[in-house]
Amino acid sequence: MRHLAAVLAACSRVLIAGILWIGVRLFHKIEFHGLEHLPARGPVYFAMAHKRDVDPMIEVPTILARWSWRAVTHDVLFAIRSDAFAPRFLSRIVPEPGWLSRLLGLLSLGGLLRFIGLRPIENIHLRPIELWLRNALQSEGDRPAGEMLSPAFLQQWAHSVGEQAQRLASAPLSRLLSWHYRTILRHLSGAEIFQPEVYLRVKNRVLEELRQQLTVLSAWLARGGSLWGAPEGQLSPDGRVGPITAAPHRLLRGGPPETRVVPIAIMYDFMTVRRRKRVFVSLAPSIERAPQLPQRELHERIRRAWLLSAHFTCTQLASGFLVQRSKEGRASFTLEELVSAINRQALQLKRAGRQVDRRLLKAHSVRRLARHYLKYAAHKQLVRRTGRRTWKATIGSLSIQVGRGEAGYRQAPLAYAWNELQDLLSVGLASAASVSAASTSTSTSTSTSTARQSGQAS
Repeated sequence: MRHLAAVLAACSRVLIAGILWIGVRLFHKIEFHGLEHLPARGPVYFAMAHKRDVDPMIEVPTILARWSWRAVTHDVLFAIRSDAFAPRFLSRIVPEPGWLSRLLGLLSLGGLLRFIGLRPIENIHLRPIELWLRNALQSEGDRPAGEMLSPAFLQQWAHSVGEQAQRLASAPLSRLLSWHYRTILRHLSGAEIFQPEVYLRVKNRVLEELRQQLTVLSAWLARGGSLWGAPEGQLSPDGRVGPITAAPHRLLRGGPPETRVVPIAIMYDFMTVRRRKRVFVSLAPSIERAPQLPQRELHERIRRAWLLSAHFTCTQLASGFLVQRSKEGRASFTLEELVSAINRQALQLKRAGRQVDRRLLKAHSVRRLARHYLKYAAHKQLVRRTGRRTWKATIGSLSIQVGRGEAGYRQAPLAYAWNELQDLLSVGLASAASVSAASTSTSTSTSTSTARQSGQAS
C-alpha cells in the first residue's frame, strides 16, 4: 500500500510539473541561464528570490527536470506558506466572485499538498489575520474579542467594516471568523493585533509550530533529500531583494555539512509586454557546505548571488533613463535618445561581466523594445507624447505604498523597476557610480550630436 501511494505521488508530481510547464508558457517567454551550476547530487537547498506568486511555477518544472528524474518525482520537498494548509485558503486567494470564493473555502488542501511533497513553514510576521484568530481560539478559548485584540486593531477593524468598535469588542472571538468579515480576515499581519498578555502566548504557540516544521525539514535534508524555498519569506514589495529570514539558516544547521545552496534569481521584463511577458531565470554557482557558514555570511552570499546572476532588462534600464532625466530637469527626450542610452548601458554592463538581455546589445532590437516600453509607460501615464518622435517623462512620486505581503509592481511599476535597477547596480564591478558617470558623459555628447543621442539612468 505504501509503495502504491509513493507511485501515485510520483505520477501526480510529474503530471503537475507538465501542466505547469505548458501553462506558464501560454503567458510567458522564459529564458533559463546557469543550469550548468546544478550540482551532481544532493542534498541541496534551492534558494529562490521571490518576485511574483507564479515564480515557482515558472522555475520548478524545468530546473528539477534538468537536475534529475528523481527530483521531479520524489527527492525535493517544497517549503511553502503555512496558510495553504489552513481552512479557507482557496477563498483567500480567490476572493471574487463571492459565491465561488465561498464554495472554494469548503475545500481543504492540506492532505493533497503533503501528498505531492509540499510542507508548511510559518512566517511569524506575515500570516492571515484569520489564522491568528484561530490560534487565539485554541490557546485562549472563545472569550470576548475586546479581551484579546488590541484597541487599535479593533478600531481599524470597525472602520473597515462600518461597525462600532464597542460592538465588536463585546462579541465572542469566534464571531469575527464569520464570512461577513472575510475581507479583513485575508489581510496579513503579525501577532501585534493582540493584547500584550495574549500576544506572548499566541506568538509562542506559533513559534513552537515553526520549530516543529523546521525539525521536519532538517530531518529531510539529513536523510539526503533536497528542499525548495524562498529565503525572503515573502514577495518583494518594492523591487529590492528583501531581508532573508532566520529560517533557512536554522533548517540548514540541522542538515548534513555537505548541503549546498543553489541561489535562483528571477527578473521580469514586465514593462515591454506584448502578448507574453519575458522572464529570465538565472542559477548562480552553488554555495558549498552552507550549514557551516555563519548566518550573516550565508545571507550575504545568497543575496549577492541573486543580484550578480540576475539579468538587466529593458524595463529596468529604460525606467532608469526616465528617472535620471527627470532628476536632471531634462524630462523631454526622443526615441533615439532612449534607444541609445539603453544600448550603451547594456554594452557597458556586458563588458563588466553582468547578465544582460541579449536583445539590448543591438540597436535595432532595443528600438523595438523601447517602443513597447513607451506604449506601456504612456498607458500608465509615466510619459506623454509631445511630438512625432519626442516624449516627456511625467513620472510623479517614486514611493511605493502597499499592504503587508503585497508586491508593488502593478501599483507603481516605474518605482518598482527603478528599485530593481538600483539593487542590481549595488553589487559587482559595474557599480551605480560608474554607470552614472558613464551616462553623464553620454548625455553630454547627445547635446552636440543628433546622430548618436543618449541619456542614461544611474
